[in-house]
Amino acid sequence: MAQGKLGLMLLQAGQPERALHWLEQAAKREDPDAMHWLGRCYICGEGVEADESLGLSWITRAAARGHLISQRQVAELGG
Repeated sequence: MAQGKLGLMLLQAGQPERALHWLEQAAKREDPDAMHWLGRCYICGEGVEADESLGLSWITRAAARGHLISQRQVAELGG
């Protein structure tokens, strides 16, 4: 989705606060890639106050929607 791609571009450009808005919009539209990156932002506290629980929730949702990296991360946490 375009919103997720814009969010990722802003994140890579060192503008995490601006990126968060677009990642959240895309994640709410069930974009697994945006969910994954939003989760990482929350876990690392990038552009937002760190919230590991919320970050893991987003990564778990991304994994459930087929995001391969998120699936591996969730599997590593469980095993």
